[in-house]
Amino acid sequence: MQKFFRLSLMLCLLTGATIAQSTSKPIAKKPTATPASAKTVASTVSPVTTELLNLLPASDLLAVVDANRLFNELLPSLAGMQSGGLDKLAKELTEFTQKTGIDPSKINSAVMGLNLKGLQATGAIIISGVDLTAPQIEAAMKEFKAEFKTSDYSGKTIYSLVSKVKAPEAGPLSLNTDQTALAALGGQKFVFGDLSAIKAVIDISAGAAKTGVTPEMIAALNETKASGLLRFALSIPETLKTEAADQGDLFKSVSTIKVVLGALDVAADLSLSLDTLMRTTSPKDATELEDGLKGLVGLVKGIFGGSSGDQKMDALGQLLDMVKISSKLNDVSLSIALPRATLDQLLKKPAPAEKKP
Repeated sequence: MQKFFRLSLMLCLLTGATIAQSTSKPIAKKPTATPASAKTVASTVSPVTTELLNLLPASDLLAVVDANRLFNELLPSLAGMQSGGLDKLAKELTEFTQKTGIDPSKINSAVMGLNLKGLQATGAIIISGVDLTAPQIEAAMKEFKAEFKTSDYSGKTIYSLVSKVKAPEAGPLSLNTDQTALAALGGQKFVFGDLSAIKAVIDISAGAAKTGVTPEMIAALNETKASGLLRFALSIPETLKTEAADQGDLFKSVSTIKVVLGALDVAADLSLSLDTLMRTTSPKDATELEDGLKGLVGLVKGIFGGSSGDQKMDALGQLLDMVKISSKLNDVSLSIALPRATLDQLLKKPAPAEKKP
């Protein structure tokens, strides 16, 4: 089951895991700090991707993955990269294709929507470019030794996983995996995620419900770098703002952030980049947030900075040196550039300790 989730959530894992290690190009910014609307921002999201986004229920976090580039350009180059087990991931994907007949290289777009109300997130990933048949889905379940049961909802067959999986966590947040399921939507689309979210997607797809994605969230995505491998927009819920404010003075400025948007990217040499923009409620809040973030980076530098003789710790220090933070009007930008050499240091496994005679 762990292997099943590893591949099913690969779109997120390959990109999301790079947040802490990221070649930077600044995000194009609006001349004013007023939140953009869908009518005033030129679309940088393709029609296919926009269609998928409009099938999502209400989401606090939206992410768009350039799946065609991921599977046809990036993944083949990872096949020879042993660090972090990426070569094994590429091999597993090849075996998956051979045994199930599902060809990920045909995927042209993928979007994810997460609802962050409370501290346990729910949501779904919608993927286009592949028409999944019942035999293919069952073959995939069999390949990963995943127990499942089927049910019908509005004319669509839902495959629900029976086995429980430990929920991924990030600080106080976790992802609800108690009712994980998959369903083919037709029209070369399928959805994977929380059962309630899948049912909402089916309703929206059938015209029985309206999209939950707001024009403001689409506008935020349109501000991100069009060429990014992963583009995201996060509208921070009040519960998370309260949680941040309760962590002490250092995090109080985080509670003034209204939306976070940005892009993760991977260059041809596998160097990584992260460009983010945090939009606050006022220029004063932006300045305080900038100072707070710089103070936090400085604090961490004090712990990991300097040469320790440990390659991984030294690489973390180099990574912190690459963090760039600045503010303009209501916005605070943060970018991180990570060369391939530093990435290799971070992913390199430590040498086994010598056994004492």
